[in-house]
Amino acid sequence: MRLLVEGGAGSGKTMLARAHAAQGKSVLLTCFNRALASHLSAQLDGVPGLTVCNFHELVKLLAEQSGLGFNVPTDDAARRQFFNEDCAELLLNAAELLGLRFDTLIVDEAADFSPTWWVALETLGAPDFAWYCFFDRRQSVFRAQAQWEPPFAAEPLVLEANLRNARPIGERAALLGQCVVPTEFRVEHGPAPQTQLSRDFAEMAGQLRQVLRTLLKRDGLRPEQVVILAPYRHTNATSGWAAGLDEVVVNLDVVHAVPGQVRIGTIQGFKGLEADVVIVAGLDRKAGQHPEWLYVGASRARAALFLLALEGAGI
Repeated sequence: MRLLVEGGAGSGKTMLARAHAAQGKSVLLTCFNRALASHLSAQLDGVPGLTVCNFHELVKLLAEQSGLGFNVPTDDAARRQFFNEDCAELLLNAAELLGLRFDTLIVDEAADFSPTWWVALETLGAPDFAWYCFFDRRQSVFRAQAQWEPPFAAEPLVLEANLRNARPIGERAALLGQCVVPTEFRVEHGPAPQTQLSRDFAEMAGQLRQVLRTLLKRDGLRPEQVVILAPYRHTNATSGWAAGLDEVVVNLDVVHAVPGQVRIGTIQGFKGLEADVVIVAGLDRKAGQHPEWLYVGASRARAALFLLALEGAGI
């Protein structure tokens, strides 16, 4: 069984993994984003016969088990080569040494996988293994969409319903991502996303502070319901908008919500995850030129979305 599934949230990855593991099969569930892998692992904790980790953690795990080691270069160019290309060969060699095989391979975020990774992953399949690949081209933030090819030839099963966002958020995310609006939403009604423009990051800091006051003090939301995302880390010297965080306690672990703390991270790091309320801050001209960033950031919100952008960002 080989199946390509094109769609967003709620497409059934965890249910599929549980079902195959319940049949006594050995199952590998992998993805690109480390935070998403951590989230999926927590959801599937304790399921026998199931391995959950992102691609590079999988390579590291098997390379160390096989005795090959996982030595990441310090030079930037060599480091990129290692993670983009060399890891695939390392996985091939480790799988051969260990003789490890899975009855079922489930890949999420498949649009961020490179062709060499597919070759390596296929060697982990037992004879007649089942292979399921879930992908959403609109969320390909780590690899150009035009360069991606699926690991096998098949007509994708397209899931057109949006199971995460309330319709106003889903429509806004589709507009930002320059993609087609889903035909169906599980939640039809909700507050319209709010966009606030500012002349500079100092003014944006004030806007962020006020949005947080409104959500937490006036509306009574719990801090752990709110996630703040940005194209770049809030600790960057240029991220002056982060001064608006001075009245809240922040949590840098975007996967695990902590009572009384507001999670904060990058758009790229939160891909595949979701929250009740999302504030996308720090949007500048460069971010406005990346519809895939805007789509991923906006589509993380289930119930409420706030966009804080500089004038001229094109938001």
